Amino acid sequence: MNTTTLGKTGLTVSRMGLGCGGHSRLGLATGKDEANAISVVHKALELGINFIDTAESYKTETAVGKALALAKTPRESVVLSTKLSARTDDHFTTPAELKARAEGCLERLQTDYLDILHLHGVKADEYAYCQSELVPALLELRDEGKIRFLGITEAFGPDPQHAMLGPAVNADNCWEVVMVGFNILNQSARERVLTATQAKQIGTLCMFAVRRVLSNPEALHSLLGELVASGQLPSEALTILPPGDVTELAYQFCRDEPGIDVVLSGTGNPAHLEANARALLGPPIPSELRERLQHVFAGLDSISGN
Repeated sequence: MNTTTLGKTGLTVSRMGLGCGGHSRLGLATGKDEANAISVVHKALELGINFIDTAESYKTETAVGKALALAKTPRESVVLSTKLSARTDDHFTTPAELKARAEGCLERLQTDYLDILHLHGVKADEYAYCQSELVPALLELRDEGKIRFLGITEAFGPDPQHAMLGPAVNADNCWEVVMVGFNILNQSARERVLTATQAKQIGTLCMFAVRRVLSNPEALHSLLGELVASGQLPSEALTILPPGDVTELAYQFCRDEPGIDVVLSGTGNPAHLEANARALLGPPIPSELRERLQHVFAGLDSISGN
């Protein structure tokens, strides 16, 4: 597995990261047991994937913690990223609640520190509160040695235009790592987010590289037809992508985007994870095809691909 440096953090990370959320949540959300989830984590380590991203809300932190303990993996050889929501039930998470919940993450992951703690799926109308009330709590956790770097992730499904993350990375300098939605169908982060993250050396994680539409040829064809019919895409969109499975192309497209450090891949199947890793290690997309993909989908920012 190829590696890179995660922005100004200095962390050496694999270009593919194991995403423990999404549809499968290591298989736990699709009826598979914890032993299977542990096997997915072990397969990631075997493949040279050292970046593991989970979240309190995914309910996969315990499985990740057990998997790392069973593998007897040296703590310093794994980059652990987890996330806490800015809301708790019907109210904003207080600084005290955030710190208490971070302790829960540490316990479930069986570690003394988190490499990255993100505020999770922050929406535009939540950002001001996060900045004024929760960032100081994150800084206290950092001062206590419980986290190393501060991160923030967007809610790409309901916010495919990056209404929160675009202004956040352009205006503020507290974020050391961000997670952004980016894929062949929605490349709007290139100008709205990645220009700033590159300028500020913010480590950048890519989610939604492959979700429901890009992993399902029937769904992809149907969606492209709707977008062409509504005038959101030119007719060339119907023929530019190869017929059949475009998973490999989709991963490589994100991997080679300037400013993207880690492409996240989530699955509940070790063999599927291995196939995705092979896709990410494939050759670069021919420059002519990449330019055409950028041109055809340049103006589309209404969908996430989920």
